[in-house]
Amino acid sequence: MSIRASVDLNLDPSSAFDAFVEELSTAVSRLGMRFQAGADGCVVEGAIEVGRVVRWQPPEEIVLEWHAADWQPAEVTSLAVRFAPLEEGTRVTLEHTPWGKLLGDQGNELAGWFAGEVAAPLLGAMAPRRLGDWITDRRARRPSGPQGRATYRDPLYHRPNFKAILAVLGLRPDDYLLEVGCGGGAFLQDALKSGCKAAAIDHSPDMVRVASEVNHEAIQQKRLEIREGDAGSLPYPDGTFTCAVMTGVFGFISNPVKALSEIRRVFAPEGRLVLFTGSKELRGTPAAPEPVASRLYFYENEELVELARKAGFSEAHLEWPDFEPLAREAGIPEEALELFKGGSGGQLLIARKE
Repeated sequence: MSIRASVDLNLDPSSAFDAFVEELSTAVSRLGMRFQAGADGCVVEGAIEVGRVVRWQPPEEIVLEWHAADWQPAEVTSLAVRFAPLEEGTRVTLEHTPWGKLLGDQGNELAGWFAGEVAAPLLGAMAPRRLGDWITDRRARRPSGPQGRATYRDPLYHRPNFKAILAVLGLRPDDYLLEVGCGGGAFLQDALKSGCKAAAIDHSPDMVRVASEVNHEAIQQKRLEIREGDAGSLPYPDGTFTCAVMTGVFGFISNPVKALSEIRRVFAPEGRLVLFTGSKELRGTPAAPEPVASRLYFYENEELVELARKAGFSEAHLEWPDFEPLAREAGIPEEALELFKGGSGGQLLIARKE
C-alpha cells in the first residue's frame, strides 16, 4: 500500500523545490519536529530521528528513509517528494510506500487512519474557518512566506499611518522607543531618523528576520534590538522606554488590556503611547478585505479610551487625522486615495503614563 498526494504549482521546478523545502521546514516545526534540509539531512521528532535523507537531487527529488515506529525500529519505509515539470509550472508529488503494515491490516484500520489523520484534516484545511485563519495569519496576523516578506518590507499603504504616528509622537534623540508588532521594520526605519534608540518585538519569525535586514545598520550601531516576542509578555524590565507605538496590529490582540498594561509597565514616568488601528469604515475595503476583516476587531472610539484607562494610563484620548495628504506624500496611487479621505480611515489612541 502507498499514500500519494500531489499539487500543481505555477512555479518552475527550481523555485518549487526551494519553496517546498522552506515551507515544509517551517510547518513541521509547529508540530514539534525539525527538518534539516540537504544531502545529509534528516527529520527529527523530539530526540528521535524518524527520517534520513538518502537522495537529495534539486530540483527533481528528495527521498527519505522513514522510521514511523520507534517500537518497531526494523520497520523502514520510503518517503519521496518529486518535482515534475509541467507546461506551465511544476507538479509536486509526495509518495510514502509501503504504508499500512504497522496498522495491523489494510482494511478497516487503514481506512480509519486515512479518514481521521489525512482526509478529515485536509477537508478542515479547505473549509472556511481554517482556510480563512490560514490566509489571515499568512497575510496580516502573523505574516510569513515570500509574499508576506515582500509586502511588509515596503508596506506602501501603511506609510500614511506611519506619518500620522510620527507627527504626534514627536521623537527626540533622547527617546527610547518600543514598537509592539513591528512587522517588516519599515516604521522603525523612519523613526530612527530622529536619532532615537529603539527596540521591537513581533511574533512572526519571518517579520523579525525582515525587520532585522531592513534595519541592519541600526542594529550594528546598537541603536536597535529586535526580538521575537508576545505583546502580552514584553521581554523588558520596568521603566525602560520613553515611548511606544503599535500600528495596524491592535485589532488582532486577544487580550488588549494585558498588552496595554505591559506597555505601561515598561514605560518610564510620562511615557507616551501612540496606537493606530483601522476604523470599522474600512471593513470590506481593500484596506481590510475578507477573510481578514472577519478576524479583525474594529473598536468603537469609547472602547479604545476605556481600554487605556483600564490598563492604568492616566491620560488617554483619540485623534482622527486626515490621511489623504499623508497618502499623497507617501506616493499612494491616485486611484487608491479614496481610502484615505477624511478622518474615517483610522483612529489614533494617544495615552500617557503619569
